Amino acid sequence: MRCEITLTECDKQKSIELNDFYLPIYISTDFDYKQSLCAKLDNYLKAIEGRKLVSEEVYRRTEVNIEKIKEAIDSYYDANISAAKEAILKVLTDYRSNKFIISKLDESPAVRGITRIKKSPHEPPMAYGELSFFRARIGTSGFRKSDFLHIPFNKRGYVTTQRFSIAGVPCMYFGLTSYVCWLELNKPLDREFNVASYEVNPNINVLNLAISQMLINGLSNLEEMEPDVSSLIEFFPLVIATSYKVAEENRGFYSEYIISQLVMQCLTELDIDGVFYISKRVERDSESFPYAVNLAVPMKNNSELYSDFAKKIPLTKPINFAEYNNLIRQPNSSAKYSSYANLWEDVPMSYIGKRIRYSQLIYSGFDDYLFSEDHTEVDDI
Repeated sequence: MRCEITLTECDKQKSIELNDFYLPIYISTDFDYKQSLCAKLDNYLKAIEGRKLVSEEVYRRTEVNIEKIKEAIDSYYDANISAAKEAILKVLTDYRSNKFIISKLDESPAVRGITRIKKSPHEPPMAYGELSFFRARIGTSGFRKSDFLHIPFNKRGYVTTQRFSIAGVPCMYFGLTSYVCWLELNKPLDREFNVASYEVNPNINVLNLAISQMLINGLSNLEEMEPDVSSLIEFFPLVIATSYKVAEENRGFYSEYIISQLVMQCLTELDIDGVFYISKRVERDSESFPYAVNLAVPMKNNSELYSDFAKKIPLTKPINFAEYNNLIRQPNSSAKYSSYANLWEDVPMSYIGKRIRYSQLIYSGFDDYLFSEDHTEVDDI
């Protein structure tokens, strides 16, 4: 009789249905960050309570993660940076063995989705297609390949604070498409937009922060994904905390960067090389996968000007977007024609208020063109 009651109660449990956690979250001032985040995380706990796949243990773990995030912000505001870092390290440490959250770059669901996790008799090309990454700079003068590496260590004074990098620590940011690079540079003019393609080492370890509420909702309906979904439910508050956009300008400090920068400080201790995340310059994260996925890789210091990572990374000669647009393009049949994001042809994206295919944007062809160019290491550094 007791088992029958348990089954009946289980049957009545509603599936996860997150609707109020589209990212990024927009607020007006830096001062609003803590209050808004705390309210959002409290609402998240209410949204998952009693839902299917949210056992008492999963709920408790989520609650602890939220407490650690709040603790980290309070400690940071109190100038106790070491305590703030320790709080975030405790959150991350629990997921070291979770392949959905921490994995090799080539296997990361941040770019592969569930194509390597959900078994299918017909392997989709996205599961094993060669990954392609891009990096861009603004300017009208000709760039060399060496200009597309990180800021040299002897000029670290020029390295400013960014969301996933710390002042003074060079970092290489990559986009899965030239389109997201364009967004990150605040939509520069074609004649000022210069892009190179990279072959990033597929064996580096990466953290997956490219997680959305729609991903969690969708995976919750797949029985074989249940263990992963429970972990993502617990981990999602950390993604929320790193996904704020603040309208206030001319600031010397960015509260919305606190958690993301603490994450970066924890990477070495966890043997993680980089972080995947969805661009905060899109209106809705779930409508931009995988086209707006970024990768941030902090550079490890050495006695030379450039890190070993930068010296060994194959890349193309930078191409100016306006000059590319002047070409009459005839793809070389022997080239690696389709860049990785273009393999997701059936997955639409949001653009100027409409749902379109990425192939409808000129950046799609630009990606393929760059991807088909020769990639070699920089030899003049």
